[in-house]
Amino acid sequence: MNTEIVVGFCNDHKTHCPYRAVSTCIRTGTTCTLCHSMNRDISLLITRLKGARESLDVGLALSPAADTVPYEPYKHAGFRVFFQKGVSESERIKSIFDEAVCLGYDSVVLLAHCAPNLPLHYLESALSELRNGAGLVLGPSENAMFYLIGIKKMLYERICSDGVFGSLSFENLSMRDATVKTMKDYYNNCSLLPTWYTLRSIEDLKKFLRDSSRGVGWSARWTYQFARAILG
Repeated sequence: MNTEIVVGFCNDHKTHCPYRAVSTCIRTGTTCTLCHSMNRDISLLITRLKGARESLDVGLALSPAADTVPYEPYKHAGFRVFFQKGVSESERIKSIFDEAVCLGYDSVVLLAHCAPNLPLHYLESALSELRNGAGLVLGPSENAMFYLIGIKKMLYERICSDGVFGSLSFENLSMRDATVKTMKDYYNNCSLLPTWYTLRSIEDLKKFLRDSSRGVGWSARWTYQFARAILG
C-alpha cells in the first residue's frame, strides 16, 4: 500500500438514472450504457498516471446500485474497490474519504465518472498540488460542481470536525461558487484546477465528440463509441 490513492467515483444504473434523458436507448437490461462506458474510461485514465499501481494506488468507488461482478477483473488488475455508503452524493463522497483515510492514505483524490475525457495533466496537476503543500484541490466543472476533489488526510480531519464537508458534491452547479469561496475562506491551502466539463446532456456529448475529433482531452474510447452510436 502506498500513501496516495486516486479513486474513480463510479455511477451505475438506478431506478431513476440521472442520464436517462440523454437517449431512449441508454438502458440495456439493468445497465446504464453511458455510465458503464464512463466508468470504464476513468479507470483507464487513472492507470495512465505516472506510477499507477506501483508508487501510486488506484481505486474505484462503486455506487450502492452497482452489480459487483463486472468489477471483479479490476480487483485482479490492482484496483482497490470501495463501496459508496449514504443517500446523498455528499454522504457517499464522504464515505469514500472516510474509508481511505482509515486505511492510512495521506492523500486521496476522487475523480467523477462523468469527466471521462479529462486531460491527463489535470489529474497529474492535482497530485502535484497535494505533494507540494496544498491540503485541498478542487476541479470546478463548467456545468456541475466539481469533476475532482483531492484532500490531504490532515486537512480532511479538520474539514470534518468543522462540519463544512456536507456541501461538497460533484453535481450541484448552483452551489459551486459558494462552496469554492467557503473552502478558500476556511483553508488558505486550497488549490483550484482549471475548469473542465462533465457529460450530462446531449449537448455535452456533442461537445465531447467535437473535442475528440480535435484531440482535446483524454480519448475516452468507450464513451466515444457510445456517443457516436447515438449521435452519429
